[in-house]
Amino acid sequence: MPQRAASLLLARLGDRTAHVLLADKMAAAARLTAAGAVFPVTPVVLSQGQGVDPDRLVPVAAASAGLFLKPRHGHGGAGAFGLRHDGGGWQIDARPVDATALAARLNRLLGADDLLVQEHLAPCTALADLATADRAPVLRLATARRPDEAPFLQSALLTVPVPDRHPRDFLHGGIQVPVDPASGRLAAGILLGAPRRPIPRLPWNNARLAGRILPGFEDAVAMALGAMTALPGLALVHWDLIPSTRGMVMLEGNTGGNWILATLPGAFGLETASLPPLLRAWLPT
Repeated sequence: MPQRAASLLLARLGDRTAHVLLADKMAAAARLTAAGAVFPVTPVVLSQGQGVDPDRLVPVAAASAGLFLKPRHGHGGAGAFGLRHDGGGWQIDARPVDATALAARLNRLLGADDLLVQEHLAPCTALADLATADRAPVLRLATARRPDEAPFLQSALLTVPVPDRHPRDFLHGGIQVPVDPASGRLAAGILLGAPRRPIPRLPWNNARLAGRILPGFEDAVAMALGAMTALPGLALVHWDLIPSTRGMVMLEGNTGGNWILATLPGAFGLETASLPPLLRAWLPT
C-alpha cells in the first residue's frame, strides 16, 4: 500500500474522537495517565501566539538535565528538538545556538501551535551504548485489535539514532531494529537507505544489536496495551516509548503512522498478525 494512502486509511478507521484525542499530545497524556501510562514531565506549556524570550526557560533548563520541546499537535517529530543551557549558552540537539536564533525558532513554532516543554529523557544504563549525543533509542510498539475484540501487540521496532544525522532523515537518520514480540529480543538492524545490509552491531562503537534482550520490554507492552484498552474504538495505534533512566516512558501514540515502519517487522517474520486483513475487517461493508 502506498505510504500516503496508508496514512489516510489508518487515520480514518474506527472512532474519530479517539483519533482526535491522540493528535493532541497534552489531552492524550492526561487521559492515558489515568490508564497507567507514564509520560514525560512537562513543567511548562508555551501558548500559541505568545512571544517568548529564551531567558524565561533558563530556570526550567537549570532544574533538569535538559529539555525536549515539541508541538502539542502533529507527529513524526516535526518541530521537535532537544534544548540545553549550560550556563554559557544554549544548545539545540547538542549544537550551540545563540539566543536570537533560538527565540526566532521558538516564535516561529508558536505561530502554529502550543509548545510542550518537557524533561529530557536519558536512556537507561543498559542501553546507553545505543544512544547518540542527546538522542535515546525509541521503541515503537504497534497494538491492534479486531472489531469488538481485546487489543494485542502486533509488532515492535527499536530505532537507534545515527551520529551526525538528523532524526527526520528517514533513510539514514536511524537504524531500524525489529524486536521479537514474544521475547523482546532484538534482530539485526537495517538502515532504510541500504536495506539489504543487515547490521548486527553498530558500526561506530560495535555495540551489539542482534540477540540482545530489550530491558523493560514487558513493561512497555503492558503500558501500550493498557493505553489501547482505554481507546476501544481504534484498530491500530503505534506507541513511541523511551527506555529511560526512570523506566519506560511513553512519548505519544499515532494512528496515522508510517506504513513502511508499520510493516517492517513483518518482513522479518516478527509480527503476530498481518496488518492488511486486520484493517480490512474495520472497513464498512
